[in-house]
Amino acid sequence: MFKSLLKYRFVVLFLLILITSFSLSKAKYIKIDADVAQFFSEGDADYEFYERIKGEFKDDEQLILIGIKNSQPELNEAFFKRILQFSDSLETIPNIKEVTGINDLLFPVKSLFGIIGIPYIKIDDSTGLNFNRIRTYRDFDLTRSFINKNGDVLFLWIEFNDGLGINELDRLFDEVENTRTNFSDLQTFLWGREYIDLSFKDILVREIKKFGLWMFLFMCAVLLLIFKKPLAILFPVILILVVIILFLGGMVILNRPLGTMSNLFPTIILIVGVSDVIHFCIKYNIENKKGLSSIETTKATLKEVGWTTFITSFTTAIGFFVLCISPMRALKSFGLESGILVFLTYLITLILLPIFFIGFKKYNLFSNRNLFENLFTKIYKIIIHILKYPNQVLITYTLLLFVGMIGIFSINTNSRQYSIPNNSQLWNNYVFYENNFGGSRNFEMVVEADSSRVLNEPELFSITYNIHNYLNNSEDLSAVKSPILYYDAMHKAYYPSSFESKTYSSDKSAIKKYENQFGPFATNNYLMNDSKTMFKFVAQMQDLGRNDIKRINNEIYNAVNTIINDGPMQAELTGIDHLIDISHEKSISNMLIGLLIAILVVGITLGLIFRNLILMFLTLILNLIPLVITAGIMGFTNLELRGEITLIFTVGFVIAVDDTIHLLSKFQWERRRGKDVKTALDLALKECGMAILATSLILIGGFFILMRSASFEIFTLGLLVGIIVLITLSVDLILAPTIILKWLKKYL
Repeated sequence: MFKSLLKYRFVVLFLLILITSFSLSKAKYIKIDADVAQFFSEGDADYEFYERIKGEFKDDEQLILIGIKNSQPELNEAFFKRILQFSDSLETIPNIKEVTGINDLLFPVKSLFGIIGIPYIKIDDSTGLNFNRIRTYRDFDLTRSFINKNGDVLFLWIEFNDGLGINELDRLFDEVENTRTNFSDLQTFLWGREYIDLSFKDILVREIKKFGLWMFLFMCAVLLLIFKKPLAILFPVILILVVIILFLGGMVILNRPLGTMSNLFPTIILIVGVSDVIHFCIKYNIENKKGLSSIETTKATLKEVGWTTFITSFTTAIGFFVLCISPMRALKSFGLESGILVFLTYLITLILLPIFFIGFKKYNLFSNRNLFENLFTKIYKIIIHILKYPNQVLITYTLLLFVGMIGIFSINTNSRQYSIPNNSQLWNNYVFYENNFGGSRNFEMVVEADSSRVLNEPELFSITYNIHNYLNNSEDLSAVKSPILYYDAMHKAYYPSSFESKTYSSDKSAIKKYENQFGPFATNNYLMNDSKTMFKFVAQMQDLGRNDIKRINNEIYNAVNTIINDGPMQAELTGIDHLIDISHEKSISNMLIGLLIAILVVGITLGLIFRNLILMFLTLILNLIPLVITAGIMGFTNLELRGEITLIFTVGFVIAVDDTIHLLSKFQWERRRGKDVKTALDLALKECGMAILATSLILIGGFFILMRSASFEIFTLGLLVGIIVLITLSVDLILAPTIILKWLKKYL
């Protein structure tokens, strides 16, 4: 293979240039997918139920909620007029169907002409502002979606057309933002599923650009520290640009958008591409000093390092591919695309390497800078000194492992639903709705009648009424809404004296009479389907954390089932927030399975490479140590373990194992050439140690750069994987030689 690459390198280069040019023409059409549905646990029973009932109710995802804060303690005419003007402006935006506010809300009153609707609040030129405060707060179960208890916040509900594409949604929200700017005297706060998704997409786009730039600058700085000639950075820069272009172009051709974790791709390219380049270049520099021809030097480099870098790329790709077992589509896509990106980067590295090595030999392009060699020499001397105290080394790592194991039991899985950057407008809106709307989370429960039954039968209606009252009295829920509110409103219209009563009996004729009068008071089917076989109960919840939410949901679910007893109906928790919780929980549960699969695959691979069980088990054990210590750090620092963050252990393991493979492969290479254990180990430390130090600097810095992310998940991933690499560096250069020299000499 290596000989073919050298022989036909210019033909392969020409084909690569053609493919890259074509990919470049496509890459600009790349799309971003920030749809929350990619975090659902597909194939799960809860997800299937959600999909089954979705067509039964009007889609509340096509809604934007705007909260308007009144700076005055009382609702006044000037403020309300301004809100009406704001509402009218919003309704002129294309694709907005309707804007509904408190001024559109009617309460039913029985009159000589039957049930009529009276506005809670209205304004006209003759009488000015007419605010029926008493009735508004007496009907607060109905009106609280449009006004808060203090009367200093009003809410507008914007309904937009179904089936809008991403570009149409972008334009719609741009127009909404422009309208908000035109009414900047109003304090407005947006919320809603599509708004959250688009906000995360904007954050993602900004971070991809930011990290791409920071990674590029960091890579150049480190390469200039390692290599003497500034021109040496040309190869890695070209490599990364080609890989990015080919990857993005391929994504467009395959009609795959970038997912919500795409801001990690620059780091992945850095991990594989530049790390492999470092190993190749440092080995090439060592061989070059022997006075061989450029072709012979290249062959020697590819022969010794090429196969090892393929193995490290293979094990790294496996770590990403293992993510495909995640229940989240977001992690599945990220794992698949990252694994392909790893192999693509390795392939392009092999294609470009011979061209640079042979073409630039006379410039001695990849000679090491004296500063870097001096740094490694000092570190090497420190390592040799530490190796004189093997017992202290083993005790130190044993203590670190013990402390790490203790910390694991304190890992915080009670994460919030939304991981929102604190310095963003989305965060300000999140805080506003947490404080003024009963919470930012939605609670949803659907009650479904058994076959051939309907929920407006008196027997079943009585049960659903009791369910509504139970939910309405729950301290953990607020703004509870269900079809019962409509029946309640009609009952109070016919029987005004029943305002203080929380229960009433209804026969079939009464229920039918109320339903005939719903008219303008219940014109949509957000809460019940047309056949009345399903009622939806929705409410707001504080974002307390997933463990607390799960406990509350279980308590509510059990209580509702107690109310139903043997009734001919079933209750199911559902909704987007509930599905996301399930996916996060399953991702955390699957984390250990994914890690075990990665360990198994890497173990088998190492067994085939080393053909030595001792080296295989040593490699696996050494690289589990950084995971345990890092998990302990996570527990002691109370960092949240979210579903998206679970990849750190699998990916961290396969990234960390790369340098160990390089070190032990070099050790075994020298042993096969007849060197004794101590000499072989010393040569491995001198040659591979320098490359391991260089790649570790790049990896640690590359991941720590992710700590600049506004996203909690990316920040945490950058911090913890950076720590894993740092600990692995010490394990490879200190603990591995200690164990080999103290216990494994006679087996190797």
